[in-house]
Amino acid sequence: MKEQRFDVHQHITNQIVAAIEAGAGEFRLPWHRPAGSVMRPTNIASKKAYRGVNILALWAASDAAGYESGT
Repeated sequence: MKEQRFDVHQHITNQIVAAIEAGAGEFRLPWHRPAGSVMRPTNIASKKAYRGVNILALWAASDAAGYESGT
C-alpha cells in the first residue's frame, strides 16, 4: 500500500476555499492591517524570512488563529 504525501498547495487551496465558503467577513490583505503586520513571516531560529507558498500558509494560519500582528 502506497502512502500519500502531504500536498501543501492543496492544503492552502482548501483553506482559502473554506474561508470563502464560511463567509470570512471583510478580507484585508496583511499589508492593509494595522500593527505592523506587513512583515513577511520569519523563522525564529535562523532569522530568515520565509519564501513562496510558506508565506501564504503562515498568513492563513495566523489569520485563522486570530493573530493581529507578527510581533
